[in-house]
Amino acid sequence: MHPRPPTPSSIPPKLTVNFVLPYASELSTKEVDMVIVPATTGQMGVLPGHVATIAELKPGVLSVHEGSETTKYFVSSGFVFIHANSFADIIAVEAVPLDQIDANLVQKGLADFTQKLSSATTELEKAEAQIGIDVHSALNSALTG
Repeated sequence: MHPRPPTPSSIPPKLTVNFVLPYASELSTKEVDMVIVPATTGQMGVLPGHVATIAELKPGVLSVHEGSETTKYFVSSGFVFIHANSFADIIAVEAVPLDQIDANLVQKGLADFTQKLSSATTELEKAEAQIGIDVHSALNSALTG
């Protein structure tokens, strides 16, 4: 086991973020002001100097703040690893820029999965439909604010 990296004597002005998916790297050593992640314990803002933390991500909006610009992604699940040296590694199973999501398709998906849940006869069908409802509800909330 390697020793923990030393905590810097001063807080850097920026947070360095790596944001990766199984099939792509969205951000690689990108210096930003802040990220807000949808942790299972609630929305978590991460600034430079944040305490070292590991958190599980739930379906929701990941916001990357850089100056006056904010880029938002919908993430399905994953983990965030926040290091004491003002680095954050965000690993998501799936992520889509929020501005590329079609609200009409989200509404249709929510209706379809609601119908599947009401007609489900096995525990597996019920669980699959409930997951679809949860994800589409989170998508809908992300789009409607």
